[in-house]
Amino acid sequence: MNRYHLSTSFFAAWLSALATAQVVDVPPGFTPGVKWQIDIQHALDTSAPLVPTDAPVWDLDLYFISRNPGTIDYLRRQNPDVFIICYFNAGAVQESDCDWDEVWQKPPYIGLLGNPLGDFPDERWVNIKNQTGRDLIKKRITVANELGCDGVDPDNIDGYLVDEDDELPAQNKTGWNLSEQDELTFVKELAAHAHNLTTRRGFTMLIGQKNAAPLAEQLVGDLDFAVLEDCKGLNEDPEDDPNFCQEFQRYVNANPPKPVFSIEYPPTLGNPATGACNASGANQQNYTASCTPRPETQGFSTVLKIQGDQGELNGCTQYCDGFGRGVVVTVEDARKDENNCTAGTL
Repeated sequence: MNRYHLSTSFFAAWLSALATAQVVDVPPGFTPGVKWQIDIQHALDTSAPLVPTDAPVWDLDLYFISRNPGTIDYLRRQNPDVFIICYFNAGAVQESDCDWDEVWQKPPYIGLLGNPLGDFPDERWVNIKNQTGRDLIKKRITVANELGCDGVDPDNIDGYLVDEDDELPAQNKTGWNLSEQDELTFVKELAAHAHNLTTRRGFTMLIGQKNAAPLAEQLVGDLDFAVLEDCKGLNEDPEDDPNFCQEFQRYVNANPPKPVFSIEYPPTLGNPATGACNASGANQQNYTASCTPRPETQGFSTVLKIQGDQGELNGCTQYCDGFGRGVVVTVEDARKDENNCTAGTL
């Protein structure tokens, strides 16, 4: 056990030095405040007009793009310089992933799967302490690069917080007894791998921090942007983490400044059960709570989204353009969710 911790510490130091030495070539315009859209509920309908037309940054599900690779060209026809972030599960894997059956359900890799993730029984925590486990997750970044993505949004990089919660029973934890250092080592290794890749547009493959606010101070030097959920705590007790938003000011204040993409979930924006969007957007109270600037959210790129069920991060979006305004609906085609995965994405 002691030898493992020594090697992990050495490896983390080596990765940090490597990341510092890497030159990251960021596309013009990828800066704080840039407009964005995120839609990971379903595949996009590439036969419909693209809405919004003026978002230079899009965050889409990696495996929906694998099943519908024409999505990349669809977005670039609208804007050749669009920056496409591919969302994927990094700390866990799930049954809908393209590599689930061919990789994670076969020995020896099935032994890298831990407990189910919270309320999502189809997701399992990955043993990120294991080098093979980390290598399989890094392959997802390679796949994103090959499909034409410009950056990645790796979710569930905060499993250690679950394991540190003494109030949770063992079956509700990851199953891997993760520490903060385990998580940092994992994410820094992902970052070093991403930064060794060049995108189709000729820039460095970028990688972001998804939530995990306590890690921001130690990751801002290695990562290129951040994606936050419920920063202002509309649906959670803000006392749970009163410094959540503030931690990510480190990205905006970095040299050079790095964008922070913030998602707020006003309950009145739409119907979670059906995914339907209110044409007038969130009510006055919710809109004000979501969009009123605060010092700790200065420079953030904010979108308002539906949370839960069929509405979870679907095409319904409201921007902070004024109460009753800024509502758009990106058209999806759920039938495309079941298309076969592109060869080579397993």
